[in-house]
Amino acid sequence: MKLTSLSIILPCYNEGQNVETVVRASDMVAKEVANDYEIIVVDDGSKDKTAEIASNLKKEIPQLVVISQANQGYGGAIKTGFEATKKDWIFFTDADLQFDLNELKDFTAHTSEFDFIFGYRAKRADKFHRVLIAKMLKVWNRIFLGFPLYVKDIDCAFKLMKRQEFIKTFPILSTGAMVNTEFILKLHKMGYKFKQLPVNHYPRLHGKSTGSSLGVIATAIKETFKLRALLRK
Repeated sequence: MKLTSLSIILPCYNEGQNVETVVRASDMVAKEVANDYEIIVVDDGSKDKTAEIASNLKKEIPQLVVISQANQGYGGAIKTGFEATKKDWIFFTDADLQFDLNELKDFTAHTSEFDFIFGYRAKRADKFHRVLIAKMLKVWNRIFLGFPLYVKDIDCAFKLMKRQEFIKTFPILSTGAMVNTEFILKLHKMGYKFKQLPVNHYPRLHGKSTGSSLGVIATAIKETFKLRALLRK
């Protein structure tokens, strides 16, 4: 099933070794799953040549939009990408090549029934400490936010959603890694249903993940209590 139109968001921080490959992969799959599309690269204050490499592709891929901003964190990059979207459906994924974008084809098959289709990693390919942090996050969110247990993979960056319905549930408040938690909690609170599908996950070959840094964890803790206060209103 082809979508009427699709926005693909690629948040990037120091992804100079990956950004060309992921943009080309996005372009190929978008042509197969949508009649009209745009690819939005959000360069979140990268210190390498991420923005330059991406911008060099714009002549070859006219559907490509490159947005550069001062570093605002993962949630801030996602927010910027969402605000720039113009198409009927929104898909976002990380630019680290740990997902196979061809699996988006499996998601579009469910868009006649669901406005939100979320991936979960069938087998996470990260190092042990990152897997452990993810498990701890799920327990943390359950204790402090009453996070629904049926969600299989909170922060899996492989999500497809209908733009009109998505806009109703936001604005985004989180600037860090809690952005996925915030989004799913709001959907849960508003009674939305979503489809969960397994996706393959691969080891990162280039670049360095910042998801388990102390700064990212500290921001997540702060944002947990902001979300808790918001949800109690």
